[in-house]
Amino acid sequence: MVVTSAHTIREEISQQPHAIQATLDAEREHIADFAEQLRQRDIRRVLLAARGTSENAATFARYLFGVNNHVLVGNASASLFTVYGVEMDLSDTLVLGISQSGRASDVVELLEQTRPHAALTAAVTNTAESPICHVAQIKLLTHADREQSIPATKTYTTALAVLHQLSAYWAQDTKMIDSIQQVPQLMAQVFAQEDHIRQRSERYRYLETASVLARGLDLCTAQETALKFAECSQIVSSAYSAASFMHGPIAALGKDVLSVLIAPQGQALGSMLEVAMALEERNAETLVISNEPSLLEIADVPIEIPPMPEHISPLVTIIAGQLLAYHIALHKRLNPDQPPGRRKVTYTM
Repeated sequence: MVVTSAHTIREEISQQPHAIQATLDAEREHIADFAEQLRQRDIRRVLLAARGTSENAATFARYLFGVNNHVLVGNASASLFTVYGVEMDLSDTLVLGISQSGRASDVVELLEQTRPHAALTAAVTNTAESPICHVAQIKLLTHADREQSIPATKTYTTALAVLHQLSAYWAQDTKMIDSIQQVPQLMAQVFAQEDHIRQRSERYRYLETASVLARGLDLCTAQETALKFAECSQIVSSAYSAASFMHGPIAALGKDVLSVLIAPQGQALGSMLEVAMALEERNAETLVISNEPSLLEIADVPIEIPPMPEHISPLVTIIAGQLLAYHIALHKRLNPDQPPGRRKVTYTM
């Protein structure tokens, strides 16, 4: 699918099916070999290091590796090693850095600091000749080509594809390995709804705040959609687990706050139904991205996605989030390619 657009980000959104296929074709054997290494070393823990959009990809890895590979997964704290000088046995641990540019300095430093503790270090990045590739023992590349718009799109979904396949090969789950081949066709079904998304998103041209809710494997989609709302549409957005939302933030719900529910069918759907009913009782404005009819029926703005296995849904549902953020930006007469105050690469320490 090729889209001619005045905005680079829209073209890059449309390039994602091709970018994912290119990544799988180039990295499949490498991912399988690395998964075998994880089994041979009996890796039992994974520490994740990432920032920005890559941190949302890390959220996907946190749930996926836990659910599918039955390992303990957590976010790494670089200060344990760089500030406090903690000595720690990491011989059964994978330290995985995710950085589109490969230049996130704190992520690079963490990989350097943990390797002497016997950790196995790996990087997922779109940039082969980058600092993170020089320090990581294993590099898993995304083949998204250069991403020119400041908000990330294709580098995010190609990272999800790599993480998905790493989990599948690690678990030796043939059905899961093959399932990712459905993603381009499933994405096409979401693209087919773009005119509906464009028309219905016009009601949010004055929107200033939004809450984006999901649970489990699609929490990363809520986080990434909220980030795209902020970057492209200048909407102050917060992402919540549906469970966390019910424990406090729902009390601050106002009539001018949009609640976006990302709720594909799967094991996490029950929590999303619960929060949807609570929002309906409060007459809240809701936009629902789902393939569950009962949820779509009660939404102010429903966006239907096709049926799919839950573990590949984050690669597909985010297309709706990206298109929403893009078209709201156009309704607001903003430039979604160049968010104010943002650069493509942000350096943090």
